[in-house]
Amino acid sequence: MKTRDRILLCTLELFNEVGEPNVTTLDIANELNISPGNLYYHFKGKEALLEALLEHFLDHTRPLLTMETHTQQLEPEDYWLFMHLLFEAIIAYRFLFQDLSNLMGRHGFVKRDMQLWLQSLRTNLKIMLQALREQEHLLCDDPGLETLLDALCQTFLFWLDYQRIARRDDDGPSLAVQQVLGLMLPYLDQSTRQWMQSLINRYQ
Repeated sequence: MKTRDRILLCTLELFNEVGEPNVTTLDIANELNISPGNLYYHFKGKEALLEALLEHFLDHTRPLLTMETHTQQLEPEDYWLFMHLLFEAIIAYRFLFQDLSNLMGRHGFVKRDMQLWLQSLRTNLKIMLQALREQEHLLCDDPGLETLLDALCQTFLFWLDYQRIARRDDDGPSLAVQQVLGLMLPYLDQSTRQWMQSLINRYQ
């Protein structure tokens, strides 16, 4: 593995473990057993490391937030898979989400990119929910759809923060996906609700 990639991987692990504000470039260099000068050769400070990791996260999730498949062809399993993969990515870069407001306040590029990311998430979820409604699987009016959309976006954004504050050790995607699917249940027609409940039961 190239030194640059090793630095990014180590930084991601440290950021996730102890939080980005608590990690210095010296900590990263010591963890990798390289000189601070060697690290600086690849990244001109911690902000450059943060920017690179954020770019990796955005690249990783971009395919999920671009509806390339015609929504009429989506099956309930596709919705579950989308949520599972997205939460996996969020967990892999969890330092971004465990104190996002603080991170955005200190770094303008984080604020800009994460607001665009949230906009893409909301747009993609809305497309999926509207497809469900057109298929008569989702039973709600426009205000109801917007309410559900807000609840889903908030869960994606703040689930890890909630888990941390509640001191829950489970940081896998299963509980998060159960929560999102559970939010959708009251809006679904009977057959789709039963199918979705079976997915939740499978997770449990």
